[in-house]
Amino acid sequence: MASYYSFLSLSYTLSNDNINRVSDTPQPFYECNIHCATHPVYYGTGEICEAPLSVGDVAFFKNGNLQDIFVKNQGAGNNGKIIIVATVPTAEKAF
Repeated sequence: MASYYSFLSLSYTLSNDNINRVSDTPQPFYECNIHCATHPVYYGTGEICEAPLSVGDVAFFKNGNLQDIFVKNQGAGNNGKIIIVATVPTAEKAF
C-alpha cells in the first residue's frame, strides 16, 4: 500500500504553569514546526523542558511523535500560545 502525508495544524494555549504534553494521543510526523505566538515558552521532554522559545521563534523537528513533545510557560501566568504545523502520515490519498 502506498504511503501519503497531509498537514496537521494545532493551536494550543497553556492555561497553567505545568509541563504540558502537546498531544495526549500518538501522532507521528515527518516534519513539525512549533511557532511561539504570544508569550515565551520552554519546550522539551517530560523530564527536561528548558529549551527556550521566544515570541516569533519557530522550533523545527523531523521524524518524531507529537506525544513526545512538552511545553510550559516561561513566566508564571503568561498563558503562552503555540501553533503547530506538521506533515503526518495518512493511509490513503485524500484527493
